[in-house]
Amino acid sequence: MNRKGLVDAAMALEDLAAGNTPAPSQVEAGAAALEKLHADFPAWRDVGDALFGLKALAGGSGMALDAKGRQRAGRLADVVRSLIDQI
Repeated sequence: MNRKGLVDAAMALEDLAAGNTPAPSQVEAGAAALEKLHADFPAWRDVGDALFGLKALAGGSGMALDAKGRQRAGRLADVVRSLIDQI
Protein backbone atom coordinates (compact mmCIF):
# COMPACT_ATOMS: atom_id res chain seq x y z
CA MET A 1 0.00 0.00 0.00
CA ASN A 2 1.12 3.52 -0.72
CA ARG A 3 1.28 5.20 2.69
CA LYS A 4 2.12 8.65 1.26
CA GLY A 5 -0.78 8.41 -1.19
CA LEU A 6 -3.18 7.53 1.62
CA VAL A 7 -1.91 10.49 3.64
CA ASP A 8 -2.55 12.69 0.60
CA ALA A 9 -6.07 11.26 0.27
CA ALA A 10 -6.82 11.91 3.93
CA MET A 11 -5.49 15.47 3.70
CA ALA A 12 -7.54 16.17 0.56
CA LEU A 13 -10.67 14.83 2.26
CA GLU A 14 -9.93 16.93 5.35
CA ASP A 15 -9.65 20.01 3.13
CA LEU A 16 -13.04 19.19 1.61
CA ALA A 17 -14.49 18.72 5.09
CA ALA A 18 -13.20 22.17 6.05
CA GLY A 19 -14.78 23.71 2.94
CA ASN A 20 -11.43 24.26 1.21
CA THR A 21 -10.18 23.17 -2.20
CA PRO A 22 -7.48 20.51 -1.83
CA ALA A 23 -4.19 20.73 -3.71
CA PRO A 24 -4.46 18.99 -7.10
CA SER A 25 -1.31 16.95 -6.43
CA GLN A 26 -2.83 15.58 -3.20
CA VAL A 27 -6.08 14.76 -4.97
CA GLU A 28 -4.31 12.89 -7.77
CA ALA A 29 -1.93 10.99 -5.47
CA GLY A 30 -4.76 10.19 -3.07
CA ALA A 31 -7.03 8.93 -5.83
CA ALA A 32 -4.25 6.72 -7.20
CA ALA A 33 -3.58 5.18 -3.78
CA LEU A 34 -7.26 4.61 -3.12
CA GLU A 35 -7.72 3.07 -6.55
CA LYS A 36 -5.12 0.40 -5.77
CA LEU A 37 -6.71 -0.26 -2.39
CA HIS A 38 -10.20 -0.41 -3.90
CA ALA A 39 -9.00 -2.98 -6.47
CA ASP A 40 -7.97 -5.28 -3.62
CA PHE A 41 -11.00 -4.59 -1.42
CA PRO A 42 -13.90 -3.52 -3.67
CA ALA A 43 -16.53 -4.16 -0.98
CA TRP A 44 -15.21 -1.37 1.28
CA ARG A 45 -17.86 1.23 0.57
CA ASP A 46 -16.08 4.09 2.33
CA VAL A 47 -12.91 3.51 0.33
CA GLY A 48 -14.98 3.44 -2.86
CA ASP A 49 -16.80 6.64 -1.93
CA ALA A 50 -13.52 8.41 -1.15
CA LEU A 51 -11.96 7.12 -4.37
CA PHE A 52 -14.80 8.19 -6.64
CA GLY A 53 -15.02 11.60 -5.01
CA LEU A 54 -11.30 12.26 -5.43
CA LYS A 55 -11.31 10.88 -8.99
CA ALA A 56 -14.13 13.26 -9.92
CA LEU A 57 -12.21 16.14 -8.38
CA ALA A 58 -9.01 15.12 -10.18
CA GLY A 59 -10.96 14.95 -13.43
CA GLY A 60 -11.95 18.58 -13.12
CA SER A 61 -15.36 18.30 -11.49
CA GLY A 62 -16.10 20.95 -8.91
CA MET A 63 -17.14 19.90 -5.46
CA ALA A 64 -19.38 22.32 -3.59
CA LEU A 65 -20.31 20.33 -0.50
CA ASP A 66 -23.10 21.24 1.87
CA ALA A 67 -22.82 20.62 5.61
CA LYS A 68 -23.71 16.93 5.22
CA GLY A 69 -21.22 16.49 2.41
CA ARG A 70 -18.46 18.13 4.44
CA GLN A 71 -19.33 15.88 7.38
CA ARG A 72 -19.13 12.81 5.11
CA ALA A 73 -15.76 13.98 3.75
CA GLY A 74 -14.51 14.27 7.33
CA ARG A 75 -15.71 10.76 8.11
CA LEU A 76 -14.01 9.41 5.00
CA ALA A 77 -10.78 11.16 6.01
CA ASP A 78 -11.00 9.37 9.37
CA VAL A 79 -11.48 6.03 7.61
CA VAL A 80 -8.49 6.62 5.34
CA ARG A 81 -6.33 7.72 8.30
CA SER A 82 -7.29 4.49 10.14
CA LEU A 83 -5.96 2.53 7.17
CA ILE A 84 -2.64 4.39 7.30
CA ASP A 85 -2.19 3.28 10.89
CA GLN A 86 -2.52 -0.36 9.80
CA ILE A 87 0.38 -0.19 7.35
